[in-house]
Amino acid sequence: MYLEHWGLAKAPFGNVPSREIFFRSPQHEEALRRLLYAIEYHKGVAMLTGEVGCGKTTITKALKCYLNKDLFQLKTISNPALQPTDLIKAILIKLGDNLENTNGSKTVLLDRLQKLLFQNAQQGVSTVLAVDEAHVIGNRATLDELRMLLNMQHDDEFLITLILLGQPPLLKNITELQPLKERISIMFNLDPLDSKDTLRYVLFRLKSAGASRGIFSKEAIGLIYEYSGGIPLRTNNLCDRCLLIGLMRKAKIIDSKIVEDAIEDLGS
Repeated sequence: MYLEHWGLAKAPFGNVPSREIFFRSPQHEEALRRLLYAIEYHKGVAMLTGEVGCGKTTITKALKCYLNKDLFQLKTISNPALQPTDLIKAILIKLGDNLENTNGSKTVLLDRLQKLLFQNAQQGVSTVLAVDEAHVIGNRATLDELRMLLNMQHDDEFLITLILLGQPPLLKNITELQPLKERISIMFNLDPLDSKDTLRYVLFRLKSAGASRGIFSKEAIGLIYEYSGGIPLRTNNLCDRCLLIGLMRKAKIIDSKIVEDAIEDLGS
């Protein structure tokens, strides 16, 4: 809608995580490297926490760009608040099993899952399962079922690597399940961006969208940081609204007044 006005090739501030636009802040880079380490060295479980919109899902999507698809199979479950048996079914479906000729027995399902994971390993493929929104798993038995997946091993290596992604309450849930906590090899909390990285983030998103000039004033970026608290998703939402309001006013630059009005508009 506003691309031509601002000289952009595509919308710079989408609110859907994209692996193609990955801002490598120090903490995002560290989170990515830690997850890669856990995957490549078959460490069992890695856990990444952070507030809504900090970039957890984006990092997981970026992993696919770094993993050889011939050596790693990475699948994501986005709605994990399931009963244990339903969780196993969901994992099987994600891994390509159509669940034909099963009676729904958890024992049978687990046997099929182990055979599938073993088949992958025999073919030189490591299976990785990312469990997004893991903090919503309220059933302790479901969390324990995830831990039990690590009992599937071959040649002293886990047949599956789990990546647990969630908001800070996940830390409390895991702490209350000591057997699972002890299996976690990597734990990292993704903090919001600081003011300097928020500036770099906005410029990075604009440049990735084809911007050839500065669009936001320094004062505008300062207000954006104050509002967003350095959380990328909030930054995206506000910047997108700023560009829309700027278009309607035929502005050449986003100044602090436009940011203030965009903040008010978002709150309406």
